[in-house]
Amino acid sequence: MLSHLFAVSMVVVMVGLGLWQLDRLEVRKADNDQIRAASEAPSRRIEDLLDEPDILDHTAVTLTGVYRTDLSFLVANRTFDTRPGSWLATPVELADGRLAVVSRGWIPRSVVAADAVATISSPTGDVVISGRLFDSVDGGRIGEGRAPLPEISRIELDVVSELLGVDVVGRWVQLESQDPPRSDLPVPVPPPILDDGPHLSYAFQWFFFSASGALTYLYILRRRLREAPDGA
Repeated sequence: MLSHLFAVSMVVVMVGLGLWQLDRLEVRKADNDQIRAASEAPSRRIEDLLDEPDILDHTAVTLTGVYRTDLSFLVANRTFDTRPGSWLATPVELADGRLAVVSRGWIPRSVVAADAVATISSPTGDVVISGRLFDSVDGGRIGEGRAPLPEISRIELDVVSELLGVDVVGRWVQLESQDPPRSDLPVPVPPPILDDGPHLSYAFQWFFFSASGALTYLYILRRRLREAPDGA
């Protein structure tokens, strides 16, 4: 009896996992549609977006201001093409005096370890930045190790304000391009790949495993019934 319950429960679990992967596929498609719509919409000035409550992440945005390189910081443990490194972030002072955090891009760990971040050039005077707008994220922790710049784990803007000792606006920008042009470093962080991911293939695998398990169990059960003595 226990073997029957085990076989049935395993089939049910694998079917459930397949359905779960299909649900994740639908969520990913919906997320991709939102990202695509936000990023492909006409770019808007950051000043026009800061007070709007329901702005989608990846909204195309432009801002003009001056880099406050004295307030630059690192976002730790970021990879680019599988290479370890950090993001270099610098607040930009807008015309009205507010500070907007701009993640300028990725720099390799070797540059951070060699205390060479200061050699990365920054435009002086006004800079025009195009990028993608994001809400503050959770989980930001201030780094306690040795680093050439203040360091944080994620761009949680309240924690950034604590880190830098200044107020910053409630959204941040992932840089895509700037005028004057940037140097080789930092490398702008590319937008996410908007594909369906592996969820459909994973779902097919779970459904295949469940069907194979059910058919194998039925075959074994039929064979045992044939081999059982008459009247057993």
